[in-house]
Amino acid sequence: MSEANQQSPNSSGSDGKRTESFSYTGGRRYHNEPNAPYPLPNDLDEVDRLDLQHYAIQQVTQKRYHAPLTSPKRAIDIGTGSGVWMMEMATDFPSCEFLGVDIAPLQPTTILPRNCRFEMANALEGLPHADGYFDYVRHSLLVTAVPKEKWQTYVNECARICASGGWVEMVETNCKTYGGGPVWNQMGKVSAVAFQARGLSPETTEHLDELMRVAGLVDVAVKEFKIPVGSWGGRVGEMFLKNLRMGNAALAPLFASVHGMTHEEVEQLMVQGEEEVKHHQIYMLFRVYVGRKP
Repeated sequence: MSEANQQSPNSSGSDGKRTESFSYTGGRRYHNEPNAPYPLPNDLDEVDRLDLQHYAIQQVTQKRYHAPLTSPKRAIDIGTGSGVWMMEMATDFPSCEFLGVDIAPLQPTTILPRNCRFEMANALEGLPHADGYFDYVRHSLLVTAVPKEKWQTYVNECARICASGGWVEMVETNCKTYGGGPVWNQMGKVSAVAFQARGLSPETTEHLDELMRVAGLVDVAVKEFKIPVGSWGGRVGEMFLKNLRMGNAALAPLFASVHGMTHEEVEQLMVQGEEEVKHHQIYMLFRVYVGRKP
């Protein structure tokens, strides 16, 4: 699929503002907006990584959604990325109108389900939708997109656009790996310091249930899933190891700016990590939070 086919209907090449919103480093395209701390790229390689991550998580959770949905009429996927989850859901719920929003034009504009569309929007600046407009409000892995001080405001915004009786669902991770040796522990520290320098706080995602309650949601529940990393976890473990490899390579510019690491040093650390993973049962924790709007 060409880059042109990946453009959102709301982002044309003639829109100078959108062009200036990107910067290029090492052949990768990154966000270049003051109110978008997301450190990962927005290009076709990142689409591949996001899709790989999506399929690996879905293999573990065995579900596309966790809220007790019956017949939603309108649903929104915030930070939709490639849009793969939403397009699958649009097929599962043909009577529901699905909207995917993102700050990057990574979504296809052709071969879409008829009940599926995309818009460009920055959820950190508020969403341009009426109170109670959606029956189902969902996001997956905005851990590297929402700054620490904006999490409660963001959760409040999700609750605002959710209809009475509707559901808010958030799939998140604290970005930590467990069960590793010294190399994986070092990678964790490198990432943690880099994220902190960006104003991000992955640890905040461990308490989204509390933020949901503050936002007025009820019947809040949490499910926790263990995602294996490496061959000990079979095909899913191999997929997630590849996901982390691609993610760390994409974060090389951030590591360089914070730690002074070169791209080669990042690659070497990952090579050492892949050797170490052969002798450890490394995993990550993912949590799914759901809450109902009373």
